[in-house]
Amino acid sequence: MNVKHSRNNQLGNFTVEFAIIGVFFALLLVFSADIVVKLAYKGKLDRMSYSAVSIIKERTELAGADNFSVGETEVDTIYDIIRRSLHRTSGSFDDKKFGFQLDIVRNGVDVVLPYHRGIDCESQHPDSSLDFVTTFGRHATLYQVTLCYDTESWFGDLIGQDFSRVSSRSITMGR
Repeated sequence: MNVKHSRNNQLGNFTVEFAIIGVFFALLLVFSADIVVKLAYKGKLDRMSYSAVSIIKERTELAGADNFSVGETEVDTIYDIIRRSLHRTSGSFDDKKFGFQLDIVRNGVDVVLPYHRGIDCESQHPDSSLDFVTTFGRHATLYQVTLCYDTESWFGDLIGQDFSRVSSRSITMGR
């Protein structure tokens, strides 16, 4: 048996195996980078949705017990606050990829038409089972803020799927 001939065959096998492992690790890196970007945006959207729903809740407290209405002006103000904050915290933030939705449920059944800004977040209305009666004998008003953002989907582009939408939803009861 020729030792030199056997060594050349092994080098060929090593090259093929290294190429396969290299492709696998490259896909793993792309997948990991994609997940990191999405988790970063998810965290930002979580903080913003919670802050927005808290602002709306406190605004109803400041307005007084008999004035619970949230109108277009308030929705525009909240939307601008969120959008500007995301511009400051994300260097590559694009308004065209951002969506906002506010759902309000009164009396457990009256779902006020949701307020939409930007792209459609495709969120569900708050579950009516969350409704309860306060100590004053009124149904608590539920506020739900849904935020979504379309990120780049590097891994999805590689495998032919779309994993670009990141969303966050926060819900609270009015005072």
